[in-house]
Parts: sequence; C-alpha cells; structure tokens
Amino acid sequence: MRRFRKRQPCAVLIPLGALLALVAGCPPTWAQDQLIAAVEVEKNEYISRDAILDAVKDILRVGDPYTDEKAAQARAAVLRMGYFAEVTVAHEVVPEGVKVIITVVEKQRIEKIVFVGNTVLTDRALLEAMRTNVGHIIDDELIRRDVGRIEELYAKQGYIARVAQARVDRFGVLTIVIDEARIEGFKLEGLKKTKEWVVRRLIETKPGALFRQEEVAKDIQRIFNMGIFETVKSDLRPGEIDPTAVIVVIQVEEKRTGMASVAAAYSDLDKFVFMISVAENNFRGRAERASVDLEAFGRTSYDVRFYEPFLDKHNTSMDVSVFDTERRRRFIGGGVPLAEDRFRERRIGGVMRLSRPMAPTQRFTVGLRSEEVTSSFFNASRNLGPVTGVVLPLSLRPAQRAGWNLPGESFPLPGPGDFPGDLIVSAPLHPGGRVNSTSLQYTWDTRDVQADPRRGSYRDISVEIAGQFLGGKNDFNLYSLEERRYLPVRGGKDVIALRLMVGLSSGSVPLFDSFSVGGATSVRGFEQDRFRGETMVLGNLEYRYRMSESLQLVGFVDVGDAYGGRFPTIVPGFSVPAEDQSLNLHVGAGVGIRAVTPLGPIRIDWGRSSEGSEVHFGFGQVF
Repeated sequence: MRRFRKRQPCAVLIPLGALLALVAGCPPTWAQDQLIAAVEVEKNEYISRDAILDAVKDILRVGDPYTDEKAAQARAAVLRMGYFAEVTVAHEVVPEGVKVIITVVEKQRIEKIVFVGNTVLTDRALLEAMRTNVGHIIDDELIRRDVGRIEELYAKQGYIARVAQARVDRFGVLTIVIDEARIEGFKLEGLKKTKEWVVRRLIETKPGALFRQEEVAKDIQRIFNMGIFETVKSDLRPGEIDPTAVIVVIQVEEKRTGMASVAAAYSDLDKFVFMISVAENNFRGRAERASVDLEAFGRTSYDVRFYEPFLDKHNTSMDVSVFDTERRRRFIGGGVPLAEDRFRERRIGGVMRLSRPMAPTQRFTVGLRSEEVTSSFFNASRNLGPVTGVVLPLSLRPAQRAGWNLPGESFPLPGPGDFPGDLIVSAPLHPGGRVNSTSLQYTWDTRDVQADPRRGSYRDISVEIAGQFLGGKNDFNLYSLEERRYLPVRGGKDVIALRLMVGLSSGSVPLFDSFSVGGATSVRGFEQDRFRGETMVLGNLEYRYRMSESLQLVGFVDVGDAYGGRFPTIVPGFSVPAEDQSLNLHVGAGVGIRAVTPLGPIRIDWGRSSEGSEVHFGFGQVF
C-alpha cells in the first residue's frame, strides 16, 4: 500500500483562483514521492551487499521513477543470482523520495561433504574433481554435474562406478554414496578344442576384485599371447547375483594350431635336402607344444621338442628338446688359410629349461644343456715363419716336424741351415667335445603382443656356466644382456623397434660356442656367423610400416661385431684368432617384407653391407 505524508498547510482547500495563484509557491509532492532516493539490502549474510546491488543497478537507478514493474524486475534479477531462496522488494517514502528495500533469504549452504563407498579414489581426489565445495550454497544442478564428474574420474582410471545417491540433509551435509563395480565372475565363450581351465589359469584378476579395465586387458593379452587363438575379446554384463557387479565375458576364436609340411631345398653347402616338419601348438587342448623336424639326404638331422606351460599351480613352464643336428657351414675370417672352408658340424644332445613367473611381467628361468659337438672335418694352416734345425723325416707328424717334444719321444735339436724356409703347420679347426652347462636367466617383458609387438619393452639378463665339474670338456662362462624397445608411431599403426645386445665371456670358450655376428638375425647383409669372438656388441633399428594386418614393409639398419680371443685346436700351440681383435663395428642396411601366410608369418630381408648383399629368410620378426 502506498503511503503519503501529510501535506503542508498550503495544501488546504482554497478557491480555484487562489489555487492557481499558489501553484508556483507550493507545488504538490506526488511527483517527488515516486523518484528513487536510495536502494538498501537486508538479511544478507554470505553474499555481499555490493554484489546484490550490482545485479539491479540497471533496474533501480537513483533518481529514476519507481514503479511496481521495476520492483518485480529487480526481484527476478536477484533470484537469478542463484544464492537466495526468497527475495522481496519493498519501498518506503522518505523526504528525498522513495527508499527501495531488498530483503533476501539466502539458500542453505553446504557445511560438510561426506563420501561413502569409495575404496579406489581418495576423498581428496574426489573433492578435486568436484565444483561444489564446503560453504557453497546448495545448487542442485551443480551437484548433478559433479556426479557425472565423479563417474568420469573413475572411468579415466579404468574402473566402473555409479553414484547411487547425492543428497543434502537439513544440517547442510552433502552425502555422496558410490557403488564401485566388482567382478562377479568370468564366462568363457568360443572354446572348442581348448580346455577351459587352460584359459582360466591365465586370468589373474579374481572374482570379487574391483573391476579395472587395465587389469582385465592384461589378462586378455596373456590369453592371446598363448598363440592358439585368432582373436580374444572381452565384454561386460550385469551381475546375476549383485546388480552393481559385472560379469566379464571372454570371447575367443580358436586358430588352426596343427601344421605339417614337406619341403626340399638346394644350396651350395648342403646340396639337396629333404625336410619334414610336424607341429601342434595346442596339443591335447592344453596349450602344450610338440614338434618333430626331420632332414635327410644333403644333411641328416632330427629335433624333437615339447613345451608344457603349466607344470604346477605356479604356472611353471618346461621346455625340453632332444636333437641330433647336422649343419654344413663355411668358415669365414680368422686370418687362417684354409684348404677347404666348408665343414660339417654335428650336435647331439638335449636342453631343458624351467621357467616360473616372479611377477606379472617378470620370469626366472633355469636351464641345463648337454651336447656333444663333433670336430671339424677340414684342416686350417698356420705359417710359423723361418725355422732352422735338422731336417726331420717327412713321415713324422706335423707336431714332430715343428720340433715339439711329445711324451715318450725325443728329437735332436736343429742346427743352422738344417731346415730351410718357412714352416707350415696344419690342424683341425676346433676339437669339438662335450659341453655341459647350466644357465640362469631373468626377463622383464611388457610387450603387448609377443609375436609382433606394437608397444612395450623386453629386457633379458642371462649367464651360462659350462665346466668340467658338470662333466663337460670345456670351462667357460657366457654373459649376455639384451634390451628391446617398441615405439608406436603414426597413431600406433607403425612401429619403431630397437634392440641392443652385449655379450661377454670368460674362460676357454670354444669356437663353436663363441659369440657370432652376421646373418638373418643380427647384422643383415653379411653371411651367417661372419664374425666370431669372445665379446659381442649388436644394435638393430627397424621401422615397421604396416600396409595391412597381414603385410608389413620394414626398413632396417644393423650394426655390430664379435671380436677378441684365440680359439684352441687339438694341436698345442695352434689356435684360430678372431678376425677382429678389437671392436670394429660392421654395418648392414636394407629392406624387408613381413607377411602372414597359412604357414605362419614369413620374413624376407635384403641387406647390403661392405661385403656385398644377402637375402635372408625366416619366420616372424627378427626381434
């Protein structure tokens, strides 16, 4: 209701003429009463007076006329600030005009925030994700958006969570109840030949554990790396017992794991060779691997292998190989003239390895090796320089002719002029013999796909100890370190692959067990085992350009050397030196193709080096 002040005495009823005469001297006050003289704010506690006045400054300006319409506009503007549950706009007449009074009732504020059910993320992490804080007024829309932010934060960490409740009580306590999804169980679909327990042995995530995508992905990767499935996928379904839980469904497609092949080949070294190979990579449906390789005619060999992935409850694996292999080789380098550089190397024996996982990405392996290596079937010669002395009968052995005193025999000392010219001594290249050794190996493997990695790394540290205490003929130790890195490029489609290998040895290492560099798996562009020595350094760089899922183009650069040492023969004093006695890095570069075929992944590389070019064949990636 509008209030009016009492009029001044000059406002009493007077005749019309007198009224007109007095208009100039005593004007009426109704026009002055409707002008805004001041604007005040009442009942505000947290929100400042200036902030409220700023919201209505364009509506209630001092000196402007005051109307009911402006009062309604001002009330709506203050409510839009979002801080108030109620706003009233009143006025009163003052000598200067109209004083507008804005009375506010502030909304309830949040006094405390409580989280219930969170075990993965801390209260602090959840508060940092929210926009609502203690002291803020209750904003239902802002709280709703914070619920989405909390669920999104869980998803970024690889978890599934649902905010079941977000409510403010009458005391201003905001309680947020979170349901974190747990795994109710696993279901396997698509198994035909493979036993179900084989797959379950590789699932390290247990029912009842919180669902985390990263951990489930590792389980899926382990199952795929068995090499017996074309595809392995996972899906989620609501829990059957607990609706807040999930069931992880693993869907597999088994691949063809049996393979038999018959082949023939001809080479300058081996002539005609006939080969038969039979392999089964999912033997008995237990992911066991069994294979038999036979070769005949140009060379005769057999190699029987068996791999058991689950020897005990700790997933200890066993790999056993029994072999009688013959290999025709060409001796290259060493600074020794050869009458015949081709020789036959035969190895008869067996190898057994036991490997146990020590952590999800780490394994410890113990190996035993026992094999008999035949001597080389050719002679190498060495010039001993000018020798003087008596001329010995030509029928004597080379050692006797060289003036060596052998047990039970004595020869006269040579005199001046008795033996003209240089003395040439010949002997078999290496003596062969039995090698019995034990090896220790520790690996760290974070590769995503072992057969063809696109990301991750591989590290290997190993030592092999061979000695007479194990019943062998030679005493020596081999130490090696290998590091591989796989860097995804072009959105993960292509890969830059790097490898570094270092090998050291001690003791009397025979030539046939020394380190070697050159060939299809080390420095391409050189012949196989081109450089041999007691120390080895090797580096490889590949760019793997993926044209499709079954075809890759590869460019590579290899660098390395095996150097140092002298390898004894059966004749005392006669040894074969390594061609490089100090590090002399040899470089090979080229291009290659990787193709997935029904026979497996085929590798063809063409490499160029300082000694010409070579074409190398193989299966799978080099590393």
